[in-house]
Amino acid sequence: MIQAVVFDFGGVLTQGEAAHSRLQEFDDLLGWPGGTLRLRLFAGEAWELASTGAISPEEHWDRVGADLESRLPPDFRCFRSDPFAHEQINRDAIEIVRRLSDECRLALCSNALPGLADYLQQSQLAALFDVIVISALVGLRKPDPRIYHVTAGRLGLPLDACLLVDDKERNVLAAQAAGMPAVVFESAAGLEASLPALLQNGGCP
Repeated sequence: MIQAVVFDFGGVLTQGEAAHSRLQEFDDLLGWPGGTLRLRLFAGEAWELASTGAISPEEHWDRVGADLESRLPPDFRCFRSDPFAHEQINRDAIEIVRRLSDECRLALCSNALPGLADYLQQSQLAALFDVIVISALVGLRKPDPRIYHVTAGRLGLPLDACLLVDDKERNVLAAQAAGMPAVVFESAAGLEASLPALLQNGGCP
């Protein structure tokens, strides 16, 4: 029986099109192939270390972004401590969260830097969740199955009572392999349509 829903943040509760477009513009200014800067900032060793708290956001930026500041517009610096800079909140997905909050326990589990905690507080989104797990603060990142155990443990529930909603297939597959039901998020409308089946058998809502 599903008793809690665990949401990813970026790509589920946010829409990344504007951020991807801006990073593409930066690639163009640098004369780089599209997607190069996004991979440099948010993939590879430096990002994995930063998003598990092994290095600070400042050290991460020194490795991947500081040398580009003089070559790019000022808003490039927004990505220094916020991988979700320029992303817009997915209002339809947030509305699903709000509705579920009356019936289910809710968690957020995100591969992110520590600054996400401050953003969630300032935006009042933190109040929607019973549990918030940020990779840089727990030293684990998806798809490491241990982060799913941490999240379920903080909810006080077994893995099989928690449903993960994540936009990355690798994270969904890892959760399922660990024993946590999971679904790939493609759109708020798609999630809305699939929820009754996902939460059947006496689960919430």
